[in-house]
Amino acid sequence: MTNDTQTSSMGGAPSPRENGQSSPASSGGASRPKEKQAAASSGKPRKKSRFTAWWFARKLIVLALFAGALVGGLYLGFVVVGGGSMSDAFDVATYKHVYDLVFSDS
Repeated sequence: MTNDTQTSSMGGAPSPRENGQSSPASSGGASRPKEKQAAASSGKPRKKSRFTAWWFARKLIVLALFAGALVGGLYLGFVVVGGGSMSDAFDVATYKHVYDLVFSDS
């Protein structure tokens, strides 16, 4: 039992289908806005650009979160857990020394 038959059997107002009226969608699209009609008549639908302001903002937010996680991890690992100083945590010479230890020949 659909809503149309329930409404008419309960004494409510009959639906447009029961009155013999057609819906706007079945009337050939007479209720379509002019922009859609123009796009449909040209034969080529307008392609939506993927590079919008929201797309760019999401990429920047993800990049900022990544950089924050990197800096926070360096600080926690080197200063809090390792007992080093803050200036040594962000010194390039520290990481050159670690690289030399890992990739040494001996």
